[in-house]
Amino acid sequence: MRQITLKYGDECARCGATLETGQVAMYKKSQGIFCLGCEPKTIDEIREFRTVKAQAKADRLMARAERLEGEAAQRRAPWDRMRGDIAFVTQPGYIPERARMLRGVDKAAELSQEAGAARERADGIMRYKTAVKGDAERRRQAEREALDRILGKGSRVFDPVFGSGEIVQVCKKSYRIKFDKSGNTWARDKSYIRPAGLGVPS
Repeated sequence: MRQITLKYGDECARCGATLETGQVAMYKKSQGIFCLGCEPKTIDEIREFRTVKAQAKADRLMARAERLEGEAAQRRAPWDRMRGDIAFVTQPGYIPERARMLRGVDKAAELSQEAGAARERADGIMRYKTAVKGDAERRRQAEREALDRILGKGSRVFDPVFGSGEIVQVCKKSYRIKFDKSGNTWARDKSYIRPAGLGVPS
């Protein structure tokens, strides 16, 4: 978040106070404009404001997807009604009505594809635009703490790079592991490690 001088009037995204042209404010694209002191500071506050903006964008995309899907269903409807008419479907030669229906089916497929892309964008916005710096490391730390509850010195584990081995020392963020294949001992981040036997070689 950075401090800016407003070129246009606006409202604080938190308290709703009027911000005049030329006034100093705090701004971040993913969160909005705030009075000095109103800007979100904690992780939960930052995530809240990002989620509000992301949800608005995602809702617009989902509404577009629903509209496109509705239009696609309308274009497919005439063809769906005629599907059971074997003579109509299989009769050789050019039949104008059948050609129009097939063009409608092709257009319906395009619209469905656009709708799917809009839904994917909406999902991506909610996944990535609501993230806060440090989320990845916080997830990794949670994994480390969960592993520490079930692993310790002497535990058999599996590393995706070095294979199976045994923990010989537990450190703050890593395990020192003696690996079976090489006989060498390496420090590996705890989040890379899985207990032996969980669908991996023991």
